Amino acid sequence: AYTGYPDETVQFEIAAGRTTEVDFNLVQPQADTIRITGVREGDARAIMSQRQSMDIKNSLSAESFGDISEGNPGEFIKFMPGVDTDSTGDGTVRSVNLRGLPPAYTSITLNGVSLAAADANTGAEASRTFSFEQMSLGSIDAIEISKTISADVDANAPAGTINIRTKRAFDRTGRRIFFQLSGTTHSNQWDGDKRTGPSDGGYRGRRFQPGGQIEYSDVFLDGRLGVVAGLSYSKMYVEQEQITASRNYVPTALSPQPLAITAIEAQMGAREIMRQSASLNFDYKASDELTLSMMGLYNQSGIWAETASLIFTTGARTRGVIGDPIFDITTNQLAATNTVSVQNNLTYKDGNGYTLIPSFEFERDNWVLDGNVSLSKSISVYDPGGQVDGANALSAVLSRGNFSAQRAPDDLYEQAWQIKQLNGPDWSDPASYTGATPLILRTNTGARAEHTYTGAMLNFTYDTEVFAVPVEFKTGLKVQKAGYEYTDRSDEARFAYAGPQTLAQLLSDVRSTNDYSFADSGINIATLSGDDIYMPSMYALRKKYLANPEHWRPTAATTVSEWYNVNVANNRDFSESTAAAYAMATADLTDRLKVRAGVRWERTETSATEIDPRSADDVRAAGFTVNASTGRATTIPGSEYQFLNRPETERKGEYDYFFPSASLKYTFNDNLDLQIGYSRTIRRPEVSTLSGVWSIDDVNQIVVAPNPGLEPELSDNISVRLAHYFEPVGLIAVNYYQNRVTGLFQTQDMTAEEFGNIDPTLAGYTFRTTTTVGGDAINIRGYELELNHSLDYLPAPFNGLSIRGSYMINDPDIPIVRSADQLATLGLAYRQGPVRMFLNSVWTDEKYRTTTPSWFDALWDVNFSASYEFSNSWEAFLSARNLINSSRNVIVPGSLATSGEVGDHSAIYIH
Repeated sequence: AYTGYPDETVQFEIAAGRTTEVDFNLVQPQADTIRITGVREGDARAIMSQRQSMDIKNSLSAESFGDISEGNPGEFIKFMPGVDTDSTGDGTVRSVNLRGLPPAYTSITLNGVSLAAADANTGAEASRTFSFEQMSLGSIDAIEISKTISADVDANAPAGTINIRTKRAFDRTGRRIFFQLSGTTHSNQWDGDKRTGPSDGGYRGRRFQPGGQIEYSDVFLDGRLGVVAGLSYSKMYVEQEQITASRNYVPTALSPQPLAITAIEAQMGAREIMRQSASLNFDYKASDELTLSMMGLYNQSGIWAETASLIFTTGARTRGVIGDPIFDITTNQLAATNTVSVQNNLTYKDGNGYTLIPSFEFERDNWVLDGNVSLSKSISVYDPGGQVDGANALSAVLSRGNFSAQRAPDDLYEQAWQIKQLNGPDWSDPASYTGATPLILRTNTGARAEHTYTGAMLNFTYDTEVFAVPVEFKTGLKVQKAGYEYTDRSDEARFAYAGPQTLAQLLSDVRSTNDYSFADSGINIATLSGDDIYMPSMYALRKKYLANPEHWRPTAATTVSEWYNVNVANNRDFSESTAAAYAMATADLTDRLKVRAGVRWERTETSATEIDPRSADDVRAAGFTVNASTGRATTIPGSEYQFLNRPETERKGEYDYFFPSASLKYTFNDNLDLQIGYSRTIRRPEVSTLSGVWSIDDVNQIVVAPNPGLEPELSDNISVRLAHYFEPVGLIAVNYYQNRVTGLFQTQDMTAEEFGNIDPTLAGYTFRTTTTVGGDAINIRGYELELNHSLDYLPAPFNGLSIRGSYMINDPDIPIVRSADQLATLGLAYRQGPVRMFLNSVWTDEKYRTTTPSWFDALWDVNFSASYEFSNSWEAFLSARNLINSSRNVIVPGSLATSGEVGDHSAIYIH
């Protein structure tokens, strides 16, 4: 039997001592349209792949959840069992957590090959975390999440691996040309102001963002050459409104209450997210035994974001307020006190990457030889000046005046503040504002990250019998080199205004015409005149700078700290080479029992290219002054002598480990399987701890240094699954897992000898660096329940219904930040005739944001998509994200207020 197809029986005879080959022609069940058959066929292939694997994994076709908003693979993966997701507040999935572990513990591959994904925002501090910003679903056939791994897979995946499988022409029959045209919209694009959007002046009434996809596949040369080519493009608008309440828990004579709101910050972020991809895959059957393949993928993304920030200072503890300092505030500030701060920020993050994987497979009789070489490169850079002709940021401008701020009484989770100016200069008038002297403009941002992976692998598989037991032996070799480069030259673009205009004239010239509405979060801001509060335009500021650059003085040329950031602190160049070899065997001990055991060896060599700074004593001896607390020169010429006067040095490290793995599968009957898996894996440290500049404090004789020889954390992983499979397509499964992590990273002080120092001038210094520490292991245990069931036995029209869902309980020894301890998914699908509808939802329980503590409140995320097929060639579809308009709320405990009783309350409200 093959899932998704009716059983097929064939009678044949085999002569004694001979072998014969029998072909089964599995006939697909009759369906109303080709489209519906394709969906079920994709699900059936995925489930069969899942069931046949010796690893405990979940496989789903890219069509399983319907049409996904903006084509983001993360929006697909978040509905799969055991998956938690993270975003920066705008609802766009950028990284995923598996089974309660942070994203750095998960490996992401493309057709089994490591995939590069740089992120200039998180930089070297999150170098091991894969970002889905640059990926698109357009070229993806299926996604496989392996909760346990075997010896033939890289060992850097304590939580598991996510393998993205691309489309292949040999998986289809005949020629197929697919074209899709779409548009996305946002509820805020339909407001009355028509000034929504990150561009200058907003979208001016434009309601939709364009999208589209085209795909071509065919088979040539009598079925020997298969080609799949595709292009996709999507653009989506989102808004994020974030309200932050600054809190004080120390009563004063003027404000004796246990809690007082000291400031209210309202942020409105307008984001336009673009993705485009191109893919080209070839499969060529050079002979009956040899298949040659070539996979090429290019991805590009752009995130255009404008963020307006308003901060209203109450002075509750210093001046007291009229009314309740939590719910009903009327400020009592002095006439000369600044009470409102206004700042605008513009960024454009451009990401692009490509992956090339030529491969081959040679199969003869009972053995297979396969291999590939690969190149994957990803670049992420911030460049609002070059991409959208806008400046990055202007220092905050300030104004005075008392105000009232009210919200719903006795609701500590709600932050729909109604803010009304009561006196002082009108907040809508640019002449009402003062600013720093001089006013600082950052014309651009210069953060850049680049990841490059190159590699090759070779695998040999041999099927035989050992004492009448069928055994598959597999062995292989792999080499990979990973390069990481990070720079941030943003401070080179800082300029102080030195032109002829007054501040009021300057601010009047650069007033923004965009609409900054906070209504979705419930907040409302009223100035004295009733006009919009003032906000500068980053586009007008850049034009003003380009028109008269002589009016702006660069600060990096005169400020030592900025020079240091540009030339020293923000630069990292790190590479990592890994050689691996493995061997494993899979045996069918009985008709029901199948076992696998293997071991993998990996040797890793690291190299960090770093600045070799001179000591503070050397700098003083050369005639330059030195800051006693930092050990750095206090002038730019002195800094150049200290950090750039000697050639860069290369610091190396190396380590190797053996990684055993084993798995067992017992089939009770045709539908019920038990799987048990074990593997040892590692989590490599972040590049930020492996490379960077040394900081030498001669006064206290302390050297703060990166550790290029830092060894990884080790994790022993156990998983158990009991699964019952249904025909035609479905399953129900119970899972248990445990990760036991040892060798956690920790900052420690070491002697020069312990650190391995060879510089005699630093022999008596203390070296502070990150190392792995012993002690008790950290255990992460959990349970998963998953269901995927077709209700085709119901009477029409309900026989088109299907349901899928999961529930996860995670029980770590210590809190894990940004990972939910409880998570559930629920999906309903309807496929009948030309109609397809999908309702997919994810529920996450409270999860820690920080361990201070603060946590995210529980959240429901509900998406909907539907399509109607007019003919075999034409289909219309729609999709909606965040259908129930959920908001994210960051909560802090009432126990922070030690002088009185206060309930848990909202610190940050994100809509």
